[in-house]
Amino acid sequence: MADVTPSRRSLAGIVLVVAGALLLLDFVLGLAAVTALSPWLTVLAYLAIGVAFLILALASFRGTITRIALIVGAVGWLLLALGAAIPGTLPAVLVTVALVAAALGTLVAAIALYLGKEVTNMSAIAFIVTGIVAAIILFVLVAGTTLGDFGAVLAVLFAILLIVTGVLFARTQGSRGR
Repeated sequence: MADVTPSRRSLAGIVLVVAGALLLLDFVLGLAAVTALSPWLTVLAYLAIGVAFLILALASFRGTITRIALIVGAVGWLLLALGAAIPGTLPAVLVTVALVAAALGTLVAAIALYLGKEVTNMSAIAFIVTGIVAAIILFVLVAGTTLGDFGAVLAVLFAILLIVTGVLFARTQGSRGR
């Protein structure tokens, strides 16, 4: 059986690193009260996450569940990017569906990649932790609440985890997967 192809996995990893860097930059600029790039860094980061998931879905040869979860996650992140780019364009129901799709797609895809042994243990565990943090953040938004300072910590942690996961995906992998 074939695994996720190394070149596509590496490309997806690089795109995830870019997404994490954009989210970190957005957070730092927000602390400095620089709002000129405010929605666009988030839009680009969400687009990058969606694209990385699509790349992984195209590169995944093992599991149908993995592909479906990656595509669901990608659609969720891409819809969130659209909603952030043009606020008010998506109906509230569609925003909720996008939040749930992004959260569940990310988490299920991470677990499925681990169980399918398509990536190394370290990459898979980093992706699962990233998925858990993303799910917490997104489900809090579904509930319509905020986490205050803890939410800011989670946002920074999510950005850092995206970078770590991306680096682990981009590097050459050993015996588990390619």
